[in-house]
Amino acid sequence: MKKNTSFFVFCIAMSLILAGCGSKINKEKWTLDKKNQPFPDYVLNSSDKVQDTYMMAAKFPEVVAAVPCYCGCVAEGHKSNLDCFVKKMGANNSVEEWDQHGIGCDTCIDIARDAVEMHLEGKSPKDIYHLITEKYNDLGDGTPTSEPK
Repeated sequence: MKKNTSFFVFCIAMSLILAGCGSKINKEKWTLDKKNQPFPDYVLNSSDKVQDTYMMAAKFPEVVAAVPCYCGCVAEGHKSNLDCFVKKMGANNSVEEWDQHGIGCDTCIDIARDAVEMHLEGKSPKDIYHLITEKYNDLGDGTPTSEPK
């Protein structure tokens, strides 16, 4: 009986530890600022993960724009990972037009989420750039995103 109790206590402790180690982006309640264009149907009809990623791109455009994308979208003329989600930015970093590319591309979504997660952890733009490049560059040619200074 004592072994069962010890195992039960161990399982509870591990659950609490793992819950505390969760991703910062998964704990955030993402909302779209009113300054941005509302989501088009193709975003609204996608998963919560995709919608959250579009919101991250709108909330942290400078972070997502500072990293390359490695999904092959360079052939479409994309310059950074932000182009996979936003077609046109306006004044005050407001989204004037969304891009449909990101809804169906796991690579784009993963890169944006990784970049925002690292930003929320306090990593510098240069470190984020290098970590993204190191993680994804084996997928092929990246967008011509300049390394942050």
